[in-house]
Amino acid sequence: MIIQKFMLKCVGCGAMYGPPRLHCAECDSLLRSQYAVTAFDPKDRSNLFAFQDWLPPTASLDIPIGATVYSSEGLAAKLGLSNLVVAFSGYAPEIRAGNPTGSFKDFEAAPSMLYYREHGIGSLVLASAGNTARAFAYAAIQLDFPVIIVVPERAMERLWIPCESTDAVRLVVLDGCDDYAAAIRIAGLIGRVLGIANEGGALNVARRDGMSTAILEYARQMNALPAHYFQAIGSGTGGIAVWEASQRLLAAGIGNKLPKLHLSQNIPFTPIYDAWMFDKPIEPDVDVEGQLRRIDQIDALVLANRTPPYAVTGGVRDALSSTDGHTYAVANDEALAAAQLFEEKEGLPIGPAASVATASLLQALATDQIKADDAVMLHITGNNETLLQRDFTLHKIEPVWRIRPEAVTEAAIHAVANRIAPSL
Repeated sequence: MIIQKFMLKCVGCGAMYGPPRLHCAECDSLLRSQYAVTAFDPKDRSNLFAFQDWLPPTASLDIPIGATVYSSEGLAAKLGLSNLVVAFSGYAPEIRAGNPTGSFKDFEAAPSMLYYREHGIGSLVLASAGNTARAFAYAAIQLDFPVIIVVPERAMERLWIPCESTDAVRLVVLDGCDDYAAAIRIAGLIGRVLGIANEGGALNVARRDGMSTAILEYARQMNALPAHYFQAIGSGTGGIAVWEASQRLLAAGIGNKLPKLHLSQNIPFTPIYDAWMFDKPIEPDVDVEGQLRRIDQIDALVLANRTPPYAVTGGVRDALSSTDGHTYAVANDEALAAAQLFEEKEGLPIGPAASVATASLLQALATDQIKADDAVMLHITGNNETLLQRDFTLHKIEPVWRIRPEAVTEAAIHAVANRIAPSL
């Protein structure tokens, strides 16, 4: 008898489904992977597919994607922390970190494409503010898996990959647009018009379970869970993923308490921080111009998500509640100082989002959120392109369609269908 690797369980009503699926038919809650293998039994592999039992696809790749987890010395000594562990999810061969596009978005892309392909879906459409586009473009080229990626124009400066692009990648750029939410909306429209599956974002369990492998690597090395987990967030999906994986680890006998989530955002665009700290609703359609002005002022643009899965059952609010979590608002100058401190003490450059996370750790120390001997995990979710530029030629991804968002209609999409999706 063949045992299905996993099922999808609705966090809200408990309904069960076979994969692939993004939505519960009975309620609006998130679906979660429920794996047949409940023991924590990492395989002898050096990438995230060591945790194949808790990843949706049955296939794997040999590319070096995964978190490098190590005990900090320099930063820990500077901060007076005796048990600080860094999960480095960027590119730094000096510490055997080989993520090809330099961020933990690499953890999401390959598992998602393998997962969908195994279930008969041969192409995807998705939106991105930068890092996700790079990761999915690179994985699409490696797997020859067609993707349409929709980005706001401002993301163009971050759209490079360490290989030449191919026809597998179809980039749509929204001219004159800074808004990731607009990219999400238009990606959905393109998918509906052309009959192409939407990748799903936070709803995609392959994405969440791929992201969760950073804390699985911590558990593999430490045979424990940290008391505290620090990460900068845009959608907060990474925080949800850590919460979900930690529950699996507790059930498998690893650790005895969920890690406290410490999630940070970049001032002045802090919708999740505001919602959690001041019980304010997240209203993406209210004062849109004001929100976009605030986004324009942050350095960590990859954290600018106006429609995070916050209040949905199984979302960010539930993850924070379940872990007695805390949120932080970090100014640009604080993040820059934290980045300089990290590079000085750890010898590695880090990206804007990781700088925000590092600054939140400094805030937590200053406000007694953590103690000197607590087990702390700091997730460096990516570094800048400095080391990749040193070791590779970085290639720009050229768009196949540029259009202002207000001009995107069903007729306009039909008119360029052969250009943006010639192989579908």
